[in-house]
Amino acid sequence: MAAPDAPSPGEADAPRRRRRGRAALWWTPVVVVLVAGLLAAGAALGDLRDRPPGESSVDVGFARDMSEHHAQAVQMAMIEFDRGGDTSTRSVAQDIALTQQREIGVMSAWLSGWGRAQSAAGAPMRWMGGTGAAAGGGHDAHGDTGSAAMADMAGMNGTVGGAASAGDTARMPGMATPNELRRLATIHGRDLDVLFLTLMVHHHRGGLAMAQYAAQHAGSDRTRSLAKAMVLNQSIEIDQMQEALARLGAPRA
Repeated sequence: MAAPDAPSPGEADAPRRRRRGRAALWWTPVVVVLVAGLLAAGAALGDLRDRPPGESSVDVGFARDMSEHHAQAVQMAMIEFDRGGDTSTRSVAQDIALTQQREIGVMSAWLSGWGRAQSAAGAPMRWMGGTGAAAGGGHDAHGDTGSAAMADMAGMNGTVGGAASAGDTARMPGMATPNELRRLATIHGRDLDVLFLTLMVHHHRGGLAMAQYAAQHAGSDRTRSLAKAMVLNQSIEIDQMQEALARLGAPRA
């Protein structure tokens, strides 16, 4: 017979359960604090990773200047699409307008998300490490450094209509001058096709220099990826437009 004052098994386990319960209650806030700390640390790392690029960064400068560069390409492409005489060239112009307008939208959204203005006062291309118009070395679609490409990089390709003048100054390498844009807007048919193709080859070469620099030096993966895509697409389009000029019996640009 069991002693009358011996505790039952359940009563014997009760103190141990109470101690485990008190231990669990003691560890709970510690775990909560640790988890909260880890989450906060993760959020801080995310903030560092997603921190907007600086005002003078390659990313911001590229987005601004390439958007402006693209805007002129869209303008010229729409003139050709509207009044050009060669169906194939008009199709190329349409592709350029659609692609570059979409890329303008992407870069504009980046600038807004970074809290940066869409444009900035002062000279363009300061983000290219002080290399200015010579950045990219004037490489054409095949990586060669020829006189035509070097002329583009120096802003000298605005002489299609003759000697340089106040209206022959391009804002960035490859961009058409005010005089060239006025001429483009007043001609039709084959003459328009040839001038459009010539100006757009120069324009793409200037854009390639900017995109090549951004692809190598931008801080954001998405900026570098877009710049690399531009290099590929515009190189292909340069080849297409050179072939179109030969087919139309015009000199290569």
